[in-house]
Amino acid sequence: MIKVVAAFRRNPERSMEEFSAYYFEHHPALFRSETPPEVMAGVSHYVQNHARPLGAGDPPFDCVTEIGFTGMDALHAWNAWYFGEGGRALRDDEDHFMDKGSRVIVVTDERVPVGFPQPAH
Repeated sequence: MIKVVAAFRRNPERSMEEFSAYYFEHHPALFRSETPPEVMAGVSHYVQNHARPLGAGDPPFDCVTEIGFTGMDALHAWNAWYFGEGGRALRDDEDHFMDKGSRVIVVTDERVPVGFPQPAH
């Protein structure tokens, strides 16, 4: 499975609670409403992994997000839309919760070793 994994820190003007609430409640609704159906058809899953501090200092990232795609064509369609005029509302909304300067994005090929359960996407 092709997926984009993005790790980032929250906008420094937001508390962790404000960040988590906004990103979890507002951004996915915008994602669904703004993404054209033909592009959304290629999205296999969308998962937000919010950091949980364990008392040993702040984690290096506040969230790691995964967006899975049905294949490379779907990823290319997403990129063309997201980085074009159509994706502007989604990109602009990221300023409300994300420190874009901290963002690290990796395009991955998910592989599950033999004997391990498949992720529930």
